[in-house]
Amino acid sequence: MTTVTLSRGRVQPVWAGHPWVFAQAIARVDGAPSAGDVVDVVDPEGRFQGRGYWSPKSAIPVRIATRDANDPLDGASIGRAIERAAALRARFGLPSAETTGYRLVHSEGDGLPGLIVDVLGNVATVQLLTIGMKLREADVFAHVARVARVKTVIEVASEKAAQREGFEAKTGVVRGPDPHALELRERGLDVSLEPTITQKTGFYFDQRENRAMVERLARGARVLDLYSFVGAFAMFAARGGAQSVIAVDSSPVAIATASRLAHHHGMSDRITFERADARHRMEELARKKERFDLVVLDPPKLAPTVKHLERARGAYRRLNADAARVTERDGVLVSCSCSAAMTPDELVRVATMGARDAGRDLTLLHMGEQGPDHPVPAAFAEGRYLKAAFFRVT
Repeated sequence: MTTVTLSRGRVQPVWAGHPWVFAQAIARVDGAPSAGDVVDVVDPEGRFQGRGYWSPKSAIPVRIATRDANDPLDGASIGRAIERAAALRARFGLPSAETTGYRLVHSEGDGLPGLIVDVLGNVATVQLLTIGMKLREADVFAHVARVARVKTVIEVASEKAAQREGFEAKTGVVRGPDPHALELRERGLDVSLEPTITQKTGFYFDQRENRAMVERLARGARVLDLYSFVGAFAMFAARGGAQSVIAVDSSPVAIATASRLAHHHGMSDRITFERADARHRMEELARKKERFDLVVLDPPKLAPTVKHLERARGAYRRLNADAARVTERDGVLVSCSCSAAMTPDELVRVATMGARDAGRDLTLLHMGEQGPDHPVPAAFAEGRYLKAAFFRVT
């Protein structure tokens, strides 16, 4: 087996549990591994630190999948890891009669770096993000179908990852019948989605706990849901007793889907769906001096990497300024970021600066993160990508 030796001064993060071995942390490679091969990672004294798959075209040539020197990382290993992932979800009551949509495998957090699996009722969607996982896709698909007990497995391609890792990927059904719709329950709400509308691999299951918090805060409130996608925050706010909800998204397909779901649940009289640019709509509402008791700001990823962070800071600051302007005195602003490069402290800082630009002050009430079906190695800060800061605005 190929051995990857770490440089002196680069061992501690890996030893402490960080799963990524960056190219600049490698002193030498003993062997001639092909893309996707299993390799051992050792320190300069030859002590075993972990085992993973070789990705020569990536800035992260090794993502450690196991710290067990006896684990061969074969097909059976993948099956056992998926079983452990399912057992962990079961401890949190997933799936259940109330919730049939959840994340089954969350990459590094489940010892399967490069693999994301979401379950949506009888369908599992799979994303293969590394060459190591792509070469083992037959084992992945078979074990996902077996463990999750789903009828259909769909591969959802990531073109960026495939290009970076050097393989071809396409979206499509890989096991079972082609589903006409993706049907699931989310905390008691029925959701039916067209297979083509899902973002990445699912339904933003990572926001489940934050949606529950919004539901608790919504009673009697006028609510504004910005970047609403298919209206999940809006519907849970309505179920929580909101007086009225305006949900804004630029996608006509998302708005049409959200409207259909709200009608199904008898919420059409309380939720107004608008196809518009969220920032332009906030500016218009501010000019009209319209205010809301609860504002949810959940923009798309603005800082995918650290190099994008400086530009993203300005964008987040402007968005939070606009959102603060339309939040009622003593109202609640929920400011979200799914950018891994944006830390919780950074989000609070830029939101605070944006609010000051708008002549408002913020009090932090709660900091939400991704749910427990999105686990992260404790030493892997980069994996804590989702932040949801709940502020009181004065």
